[in-house]
Amino acid sequence: MPHLEPLHAGDPGRIGRYRLSGRIVGIPLSGPVYLAKTIDGGDVSITLLDGEWTADPAERDRFTAEAAAASRVAPFCAARILGSGFEGKQAFLVSEYVPGPSLFEQVTEAGPWEDAGLEALAIGTATGLAAIHQAGLVHGDFGPEYVVLGAQGPRVIEFGITPPYGSATPAADMRAWARTMLFAAAGGPPDPAQEDLELLAEPLRTLAALCLTGGPGDQPSARSVVTELLGESDPDAGVLGEGSRRAAAAALPPVPADGTGKPHRGRRRRGVAIWWATGVAACVAAIAVAVHIAQSNTGQPAPPSAVKTASPSPKPRPTRPRPVSTATVPASLAGTWSGQVSQDSPSGAFSVTVQVSLAAGAAGGSVHYSGPFSCRDDLSLVSDVLGTLTLEQGIVQGPCQAGVVTLTPAPGSVLRFSFQGKGAPAATGTLTKAT
Repeated sequence: MPHLEPLHAGDPGRIGRYRLSGRIVGIPLSGPVYLAKTIDGGDVSITLLDGEWTADPAERDRFTAEAAAASRVAPFCAARILGSGFEGKQAFLVSEYVPGPSLFEQVTEAGPWEDAGLEALAIGTATGLAAIHQAGLVHGDFGPEYVVLGAQGPRVIEFGITPPYGSATPAADMRAWARTMLFAAAGGPPDPAQEDLELLAEPLRTLAALCLTGGPGDQPSARSVVTELLGESDPDAGVLGEGSRRAAAAALPPVPADGTGKPHRGRRRRGVAIWWATGVAACVAAIAVAVHIAQSNTGQPAPPSAVKTASPSPKPRPTRPRPVSTATVPASLAGTWSGQVSQDSPSGAFSVTVQVSLAAGAAGGSVHYSGPFSCRDDLSLVSDVLGTLTLEQGIVQGPCQAGVVTLTPAPGSVLRFSFQGKGAPAATGTLTKAT
């Protein structure tokens, strides 16, 4: 875990049967987290919980029962819950101690993750969430601060011991997982207005997009994400076992025994990333002003993704070569689909009519936009992940911008349509099949 400090004045020397040896800091929890020794000298992590609920016998029983359920989480990329108890008016959880930096700390200091390392990180973190969800639990606060990069690969830590309640759901965990992958790929917090999925290679890009934009029942489960990333549905070691094995490629060197080491990976590009983001922000602001003035003169809204961002000439953001796709349009989606999509612009939201044409077995199709403007683009199929088609839009005729179109089947012969171009809000809507 991130860092160890000596015990603070006023800290207990023991909790239950565990002797405390230091504080683990850098994890955003309301209560303290301690490094402790077991009777046989092993290391464990103890999280101290506080609250008036501990005075209620029924709540104490519920806590004990849920901690016991959490101890049954399969030990695949998730720190194991080893026990629980009460110390006076405070409850505590005992969990596996995983030495190493958090993903947040490592990315902040060492820069972005790429290629095989990012894929292994994605597999490992999704495997950890799948193990938690499989036990009927959720994390509830997943993010890069709750991923420890140990010598055996990434481990999800400090997951909630309660079943899904309120906003704490498996779907919320998967949205947080997608944002965490973008954080790792961007070398820091990505632009929340853009969710720059171009940093992710397929199929991770489409899986992250589904986690971020899918409605209830449409988002992929953690287990299905692992299966898709592995590329096999029935590995010999089992899905979670194989996920844990493949995640080892994201392991970092062991830290010193005092836990103060800060291993790094890859090249340090954080300063470049900050400069790039600052330069683009200035460019976007200038372009937005110019577009707003032009629209005020013409009275016309901008077409979907017509506002383009300019990248600074020195050291632009690296791009990934896309693998050649072998996917083809399934027969179930062949035909002509049409409907209304909406997008925000500097002058306000507006709607456009979209018509998508697909042929069974084809490597793409075409799209036509009409309304306040008109353009026609070719669509090249990039991937078919869990039934969702991701297609590259290339400019053929008109004022539209190149980008990525995502088509997700929904009940009732409906396709959920989304378009994302660089530097512009996503255009979203639903399409129905022409009869």
